[in-house]
Amino acid sequence: MGQVYWRQGLPDATFSLFFRPTPKRLYFVLSGIDDLLDKIDEFRFDEEDLIYLESLKIFDKDYLRYLSTFRFDGLVRSMKNGSIFFPNESVLEITGNIIEGQILETLIINEVHSNTSLATKSTRIVQSSGNSTIVDFSARRTYGYEAALKASKNAYLAGFEGTSNFDAAKLFDIPVSGTMGHSYILGFQDEYQSFLNYAQEFKSNSIYLVDTFDSLEGVQKVIELHKNESLDIRGIRLDSGDFSTLSYKARKMLDSAGLKTTKIIVSGSMNEYKIHELINNQKCPIDIFGVGSDYGVSSDVPVLECVYKLVEIDNQPVNKNSPNKSYLPYSKQIYRKLHNNMMDHDIVTKNSAKKNGYFPMIKNIYDRGDYLINKESLHDVRKYIKIQMEQLPDNYKNLKSEKIYRVVFEI
Repeated sequence: MGQVYWRQGLPDATFSLFFRPTPKRLYFVLSGIDDLLDKIDEFRFDEEDLIYLESLKIFDKDYLRYLSTFRFDGLVRSMKNGSIFFPNESVLEITGNIIEGQILETLIINEVHSNTSLATKSTRIVQSSGNSTIVDFSARRTYGYEAALKASKNAYLAGFEGTSNFDAAKLFDIPVSGTMGHSYILGFQDEYQSFLNYAQEFKSNSIYLVDTFDSLEGVQKVIELHKNESLDIRGIRLDSGDFSTLSYKARKMLDSAGLKTTKIIVSGSMNEYKIHELINNQKCPIDIFGVGSDYGVSSDVPVLECVYKLVEIDNQPVNKNSPNKSYLPYSKQIYRKLHNNMMDHDIVTKNSAKKNGYFPMIKNIYDRGDYLINKESLHDVRKYIKIQMEQLPDNYKNLKSEKIYRVVFEI
């Protein structure tokens, strides 16, 4: 496409990114904008790229010469990183040379989709957990190393309190958290001895995995360790079994032994639905959840329909009108109305429109190589997401709700 645009000399254009309606997702949390801007700013075709493209024998040498000096020289407009948004609302727009906007399409969709999917999933998990703490255990089951880092980062942004991924903790300044594994206990062939050896290394900072053989017997051995060694016990972890029954029985045993501050951690295929059932319906005495596989791949909704469409060319509106795939033309602005500091409704307008009493969600963030915003820390974005979630009415956060947030289109 780029070579055709180049040869025909097409004018500047605007592309718009939005998400179509998705079952089980009444809202989305925008993420990845900071990393995307850096990748757009750094995007180049190096010598190896150009040699490969030439080897395909389908590109004009003058076009390849054009690509050798390629850099994005247009405007990026976007909602703020961490913003809550709703289906069919533009969240990011690219205006400039149509070749540049087209070449960057896959990068933009990939970066925003992957991060937004994880940020949205993790806010749902946090919302389901009541006062319990959530820790990211997802690294082993994500689709690759980079995906594991993204999962840990977005989990922390959404309100998780830590990660078991050491690299992510180091890179992003996230609290690191981890416990022993079943292989550790089996390596000693004696559960009590494995607990004792661990305690001698990590003292009262230890969390003991108790379900390798029999969960309640494991709890009893932790209690014996406490008595024999005069040792405080930070926590026990349950990784299998009937978590409701086991957590109640374990809590009773620990309290009777004077270990009332010892935490109960539960892991093992946890997700927002299971956590909600254990905490809100069964009122289980679980302090911390380790959330892994179901979060890291967003198992209930692994793919969001994130699309990037041409909406203007040479300042004239364009759009596609095929059934179920139509979209609105024009560069857009999203205006949000709050009532009593709670989200009430949004209005989608042309970018040129003004709405008094509404907050404009989309702002210019990058223009011809210049960053127009200061890069925010993860801690700042985390605070912003928390505020946004507090402003989102409960009926849109309920896991079983089908209530649709009101979005008015004035185009």
